[in-house]
Amino acid sequence: MKDKPIILVVDDQYQNIELLEAYLVPQGYEIVKAKSGAEALEKISANEIDLVLLDVMMPGMSGIEVLEKVRADEKTKGIPVVMVTVLKETEDKVKALEAGCDDFISKPFDRVELLARVKSILKLGYYLRQLEEKKKFKAVVDKVSDGIAICGGDYLIKDSNAALLKYLNIIELNGVNLVETLFKNYAVSITKAALMDLAVEHKTFDIMRQKSETAEALYLEANADLIKNSKGELLSIVFILRDVTTSRTEELLSQNTLTLIAHKLRAPLGVINGEMLLIQDGLHGSLTEEQKIVITNVSKQSVLLVSIVEELLGFTIAGGHAS
Repeated sequence: MKDKPIILVVDDQYQNIELLEAYLVPQGYEIVKAKSGAEALEKISANEIDLVLLDVMMPGMSGIEVLEKVRADEKTKGIPVVMVTVLKETEDKVKALEAGCDDFISKPFDRVELLARVKSILKLGYYLRQLEEKKKFKAVVDKVSDGIAICGGDYLIKDSNAALLKYLNIIELNGVNLVETLFKNYAVSITKAALMDLAVEHKTFDIMRQKSETAEALYLEANADLIKNSKGELLSIVFILRDVTTSRTEELLSQNTLTLIAHKLRAPLGVINGEMLLIQDGLHGSLTEEQKIVITNVSKQSVLLVSIVEELLGFTIAGGHAS
């Protein structure tokens, strides 16, 4: 709720507006005035109204007609509206409720009742708006492909989006400890102690699940960040999990292909290199000086090629461990 809530008072009798203003302004409310339904709609469009006190019986556009237009507009439908009336007929109140009225205040005004009702409706309106904003935020976050989890200091998940539930195969959030879930069901690239170290405000790590009969392989790149208040007190821990399965699988496939090629080359190159040494040693007959030069050059290139293959094998093995 704002520091100074704005209340629109709508009544065709100016003395009623003045009376409501006299009651409300000393309580810290800002008053916007309108003497007709059309003017009320203009004021609602031009101001950030927190509550409308709307007279039912007005010439031209009635209060119920104004209310129907307010509720029909996506931008204003959430504004609390209290009908100010002397009507006692149940039918009229039913019409107002069907149109979306939040409450009623009767004329003549009882100051204590008026202030209590206004305070209550404003508080309720605030919480409803907060809930609506949370729903909108949730709807947007649920469309994000990254998994998002908000945990307390105990690592229990307080909120999450749909992607996180899908990645970690979580059905119910009640009492789910994210860290325990990760280390129970997945391979994690850092230790549990390192992940839970609150002295480190940002962590990046990998979460892996091998392919099985019931599930596909999954590689997640995870980031964990501590959220603190101005006093340095921990408010929450936010985890963001990104699906990198495609890129990691491609990397592994590339490494496996290189490893296979290197292994296939190693054996014949070993034979070639060995035979070259035998030729150089004269075990297959004497060589002319020109042949010796050629064989020496070929032998050097063979040794170099063997060295390259060994380096390639070392690279693919190290890369496989790193992933």
